Amino acid sequence: MFSEPDRNFMTNNMKIVVASIESQLNEPFFAQYKEVAVEAIGKYIKAIIEFESSGTKRDLTSGQDNSAEEFIRNHYCEIEKDISNENVKQVLDALRYSFSCYAYNGLHQLYTRQENECWHPKINLTDILEPNDIDSLNPILTLYRGCDRKELESKSFGQSWSTSLEAANEFAYVHYQSQPWFDSGNRVVLKANYLRDHVLYSHQSGEYEIVVNIDKLVDVNIFS
Repeated sequence: MFSEPDRNFMTNNMKIVVASIESQLNEPFFAQYKEVAVEAIGKYIKAIIEFESSGTKRDLTSGQDNSAEEFIRNHYCEIEKDISNENVKQVLDALRYSFSCYAYNGLHQLYTRQENECWHPKINLTDILEPNDIDSLNPILTLYRGCDRKELESKSFGQSWSTSLEAANEFAYVHYQSQPWFDSGNRVVLKANYLRDHVLYSHQSGEYEIVVNIDKLVDVNIFS
């Protein structure tokens, strides 16, 4: 579906699980637009590479889009205007958003600003994300995660956890109440032990997020 260079860029630079995009593009509702999306992604990657190769530093304070962001926005507006299917638009907009985030401030922006309410390309961090405040953490951590019960049943855990029980409760029972898939009866807060040495990212304010290597989680249970 994707060229080898595009696949490698998404996998190695953006840490995207490419199969998460392919699964959406292979849905029956998207069949008519698969080639459009694949071509768009290729153009977005080319624009990002050209911007990064230009030597121009990312200016995060100007409020102005860099050349890659501008290209992605304009291209999306061009292909979106003739599409009436809202499901198709949602997927294309999620792709626009993801690649725009990366164009703006690399992997840090892509990971920390990913959307969770609707479909979004899955990100799988494998290396430590900078900047972070990992050094401020205790050697042994108690972590919490608000999620669907099926995560525990399948042992298919997400990477984003929190040192704050309150934040985890909000993710379990508050943040997604407006979503059609939300079922309070299936929502839980998980608790796990984790070593600081295995933390991939930490931001200890707001949601008190910790990003984990899920293979290093120990004693995961429902908090009670």
